[in-house]
Amino acid sequence: MENVKAIVFALLSALIWGSAPVLFKLGLRGDLSPISGIFIHNLTATVFAFLTLLAVKENPVGYHVKELLTVALGGFVSGFLGLLVYYKAIKVGHVSIVAPIASSSPLFSTLLAMIILGESFTLTKFVGTILVIIGIVLLSYSK
Repeated sequence: MENVKAIVFALLSALIWGSAPVLFKLGLRGDLSPISGIFIHNLTATVFAFLTLLAVKENPVGYHVKELLTVALGGFVSGFLGLLVYYKAIKVGHVSIVAPIASSSPLFSTLLAMIILGESFTLTKFVGTILVIIGIVLLSYSK
């Protein structure tokens, strides 16, 4: 049952994240720079996360420093660096090409999970990885 719950949450996140690039493109069509877009994006996310913490009465600083710093590093890498290059790609490219290519990040997550976390690489994961790479190649040549 836990696996089903994880899959449902993953599909919901895909649906939510799938709508975001269209909103980003609409916002970046004019003079708004990618860095300003990231600032507004992250500020909004921070405000809603803070309000949610207040609502559930959770203290985010009550955890181990190592855990907090690791999540902070992940926030810098994905919430700043990743978004910066993603926004730049969306500003100059087609969302229908940029979003799926950028969504190939699980390829890198899988590789890093094997190297850093010691996760296994099965035949099913290998076939899925090949299919994602084929999709990226096909999208790269589309107009």
